[in-house]
Amino acid sequence: MSFATQIIFGIILILIALYIVFYVIYPSSGNDDVLRHMTPLNEKKDILMSDVTKNKILGSAGSTVMGFLKFGAGDRTANYNDRFTPFLQVENNWFVEVSQAPTASNANTRAAARLRVKTNDGGAIKEEIIDLPEIPKQKWVFIAVLRDGRRFDVIYDNKLVASQRLENYPVVMSSPLSVGNKGLDGSVIHVIINGKRLSPTDVERERLAYIDTNNTVLEDNSIDMSFPSIKLFARCPSGLPCDPITKPPNNNLFQWKSPYA
Repeated sequence: MSFATQIIFGIILILIALYIVFYVIYPSSGNDDVLRHMTPLNEKKDILMSDVTKNKILGSAGSTVMGFLKFGAGDRTANYNDRFTPFLQVENNWFVEVSQAPTASNANTRAAARLRVKTNDGGAIKEEIIDLPEIPKQKWVFIAVLRDGRRFDVIYDNKLVASQRLENYPVVMSSPLSVGNKGLDGSVIHVIINGKRLSPTDVERERLAYIDTNNTVLEDNSIDMSFPSIKLFARCPSGLPCDPITKPPNNNLFQWKSPYA
């Protein structure tokens, strides 16, 4: 093993050790932004590993999950009127879902939504539904899911839109936190978690920290150092006519020979 390879593997081990220390052994007790960059909603993406999700979102008496979402035009096919697609979920536990086809009266601007929670009824798994108001389309909406034991509260921007106490306690099963799904149209950013139930005032304070005076959502411009995005071994496959990743692109501009150009 070369010296350079040893350094690379040493850096990887240090990053893994730091992750374990800060996110598993000693997770933060405050608000954690686990999705700092704009992410499309058209496919499912895990944004928090199962062990952290269980410890911080499922393992305590209360929790908060909130983030900015912007839905596009979506699917308006009438055949999907009763079909819901999760866009924010803790797999095997609870799901915030949106209807892929709103009714004709609100098809141009809004979509129906719900919170579906898996609960434990004396050893039998059942699903309890909390109906939610329509989610405005083509604009950023800050959605927060607050849990305190069996009670779930849902906030759109600075308005409490649903509050319901379930019949049974939610299922606690180790699962990742994920956003997006196939068939959805839109974007998500700044998914923030907390291991306790925040007050509506705390949620509004967090929302205001991520928007400017024009109500535009601010994207974190810091370098993304997450492990999956580090391409340490990227290279041109043998036998293919491609250039090394360090070579600048070809200059396609035509250089004039005349001194008057």
